Amino acid sequence: MIFDGVFIHHLLRELNSVLHKSRLEKIYQSDESSFLFVLYVKGERHYLALHLSPNHYGLYLTQSLKSGQVTSQFLNTLKKHIEGGILEEILQYQTDRVIVFKFTVYDLIDGPISKELIFEAMGKHSNLLLVKDMIIIDTYKKMFFESGRQLLPQASFEFFPSDKKPFTEIDYTLEHSPQDLVNHYLGISPFIASYLDEHQVPVLSIPVKPTRSLTQKKDYVLDIFPESDEKIHFNQISSMMDTKAISSQPVLLSHALFIQKQIQKSIKKNIQYEEMLKEARERIHDRIKGDLIYQSGLNLLEKHASMEIEGIRVDLDPTKTLNDNAQLYYKSYQKGKRSLLHIESQIKQNQELLELFQDLETFVGFATPESIKDLENELIPYGFKGSKLPKVSKKQSQKPNIIKLEDQGITYYIGRNNIQNEYVTHEIAHKEDTWFHVKDGAGAHVVVTTKTLTEKILRKAAMLAAYFSSMRESSSIPVDYTLVKYIKKIPGLPGYRVSYSKHSTLYIDIDPEQIKAFLKNV
Repeated sequence: MIFDGVFIHHLLRELNSVLHKSRLEKIYQSDESSFLFVLYVKGERHYLALHLSPNHYGLYLTQSLKSGQVTSQFLNTLKKHIEGGILEEILQYQTDRVIVFKFTVYDLIDGPISKELIFEAMGKHSNLLLVKDMIIIDTYKKMFFESGRQLLPQASFEFFPSDKKPFTEIDYTLEHSPQDLVNHYLGISPFIASYLDEHQVPVLSIPVKPTRSLTQKKDYVLDIFPESDEKIHFNQISSMMDTKAISSQPVLLSHALFIQKQIQKSIKKNIQYEEMLKEARERIHDRIKGDLIYQSGLNLLEKHASMEIEGIRVDLDPTKTLNDNAQLYYKSYQKGKRSLLHIESQIKQNQELLELFQDLETFVGFATPESIKDLENELIPYGFKGSKLPKVSKKQSQKPNIIKLEDQGITYYIGRNNIQNEYVTHEIAHKEDTWFHVKDGAGAHVVVTTKTLTEKILRKAAMLAAYFSSMRESSSIPVDYTLVKYIKKIPGLPGYRVSYSKHSTLYIDIDPEQIKAFLKNV
């Protein structure tokens, strides 16, 4: 499914026509990343499904009433704040992949109160936030950064900043390619950009016709698929979405949920460590207070509640002498000094684990039932209980399940997780082979077994590296490439990370048709 800004624009028109002024009766959490909202209006009850999983995200009216019995603190917060409220309308922020539910909740004392539930439908970065007066009440994913956008309770809410224009303002005289449309206009995916570049029509003039292309295995709100495709049409967008099989196979769901929990745990630890670090840094200043007491010239056997020296106020324990107070400040300083080194070490280790699980979150999207065992082997040391997968022979289990592509005597090896990446780069590859990987992101190691790199080979390898990466939904994806002999494993880090030198960078856009052709026999 191509869940872009155009899709969302038409979906919300459909949802508003059904749910306008409905009462939110109940909220259920179906699983770790799925919610079901029960809404009542004009004598009818409707069920709205919302999914946050990176492999299956979206929003639609559903006929499936499996509410589940999952509980969470975030669910409890939603129940407390918006259950019983009136859904005034559902809006799209500009033309972005951001959906805003506007609720009015009636309080016995304060009267009507406006609250917003904001769904950021952005693949692996999808999030759900409850906001009042642009202050976050709670958020499904909590994230703390030293600078920029904070996703924490009581933080100010900000929409993603963007210099793109709404897709309703496209000026075709200024755009020269589908990529220009993607780069300059909010909500335009590469899929519809190709159609718009060819036909140059206003986006909203294209008739709404929910369509499933069986040929391409894609769903879209407009029938802009080739006439030659085998297609199914639907009367409602929600019907199309409700009948769509979850792209993530059940065997992968528990892996994705485990990884998400580990990410949330690491983020929570980061917040705790930052508080501890702040306290330790404050203790470091206690040495100055101890020094000031001794520099005061007062009788060190006297007792005071406080003192001011050189314009600095020093609080004291009035039951202890000045000497005892000074020694307490020195002890506090020593404790802070020791803690500082320990906490900084813990922050470093926790950040490394967070980056590992963020990488694994990317890799789980590429996993298949055949290759999932490699991913499991990475998760088990962190407490994951392996799933019951079909047994394989010892000979088979010795080698990771990588992708191997043959093309005119050249072989492309692709790893889809840390174990496979290490196997591709350090077991299969030769020193003179060429290695590809997205720049500054998680993704596959792609190795090409040729000493002569043509433009065609470069672009194919780079596109494969971009496709099997965390940046696959982006445009102009930077891919670094260098000889395998310049790749070095970084010791001491969890998972598998490398450093490299003498590399070049190629910027690539993913062509779905080419990727389909590359992987047709995989």
